[in-house]
Amino acid sequence: MIGLAGDFATMPLRDLVVYLGNRQASGKLALEREGVRKVVLLEQGAVINASSNVPREYLGQFLINLGHITEEQFERAYATQKETKVFLGRILVMIGLVSEETLAAALMLKFRETVLDAFEWAEGTFVYEPVTPAQPDGIEVRLPLIDLHKESEFRVQAWEQIRAAFPRGDLTLVLRRDQLAEPARPGSIDEKIFQLIEQGQSLDEMALGLHATDFFLYNRLYAFHRLGALQLGAPKEVEVEIEVDLGLGDSPTAEQVLDNARAFFAQGNLRDAYSLARRSNQMTATLDAALLLKQVEVAWLPQLKTDLLAKPRVPYIVLEPEALARLPLAAPERYLLSRVDGKRDVGTIIRVAPLKEFEALAFFDRFSRQKWVRFN
Repeated sequence: MIGLAGDFATMPLRDLVVYLGNRQASGKLALEREGVRKVVLLEQGAVINASSNVPREYLGQFLINLGHITEEQFERAYATQKETKVFLGRILVMIGLVSEETLAAALMLKFRETVLDAFEWAEGTFVYEPVTPAQPDGIEVRLPLIDLHKESEFRVQAWEQIRAAFPRGDLTLVLRRDQLAEPARPGSIDEKIFQLIEQGQSLDEMALGLHATDFFLYNRLYAFHRLGALQLGAPKEVEVEIEVDLGLGDSPTAEQVLDNARAFFAQGNLRDAYSLARRSNQMTATLDAALLLKQVEVAWLPQLKTDLLAKPRVPYIVLEPEALARLPLAAPERYLLSRVDGKRDVGTIIRVAPLKEFEALAFFDRFSRQKWVRFN
């Protein structure tokens, strides 16, 4: 079979999967969109490995989300993996934290969610190379592409219903436990969801706190919504402050903010360039803003890693809890601050966080500048 390359505007991933599945393809399929990259290894029309640079799609995140391991257990296993170079899942089995059956189920879920997430992409590119795939160093799992296609058809309909019920990620929810068919089992994922709802967390905050992919969380919430146990609450909107005086009045346009971001980038002021480019992209998402954000990331990440990761730096929160609760924080910022306990260093917190390394480091830089945290 020959190689293939193209974009999803002309050949959606759903069609490509059917094509490769029917031909029992073996090789490597690379998918890319706006900095997100996924690599899928195929053998005779089945997925045998799927990797991604999206932290929520890492194996450790799925195991944490499903309650099989804690963040602390993941960190210990990660340290062992770093020393031995042994597959993380194999380490978890060897030290008795998960069984081979549990690991295989988690890998199957990871493969499915990693690929199905890309079915939603209207834009992006793909490259298929008919090479002999290297066997993954771990538990053998096979996910037929045709099964993925069938699942995708169900999800199209499911997402239509879910989005009608939960149209925005900044919404909070109201839980009516009296409408549940039965009480949630203590320690279960459902009970964790209920606790986060009753704490007033938004949908976006819950996804981060649970280390969950969007479909995993929303599908579960929709089931409770159908029972009448969940109602929509008030949105938890956060306006990200423009921390630089732009001289553009109170209501600058997204393009004006982006122009200023470009000017700061040209001057080498990466911190303000990032703040403004991010703000512009939140006002109106554009390819120009996304490209500038990527340029800033490439230029600023090495310095952030030197400042925050070169040696262990343990953050602790300076603010009182009441003051912290009043801060206008985005969901990722609130998640990271919730992990600051005066014991774990920045590297430890970021390794477990379902966030991109650069994004998390930029937030910690902001926390420090705002004097919300200090470092031991």
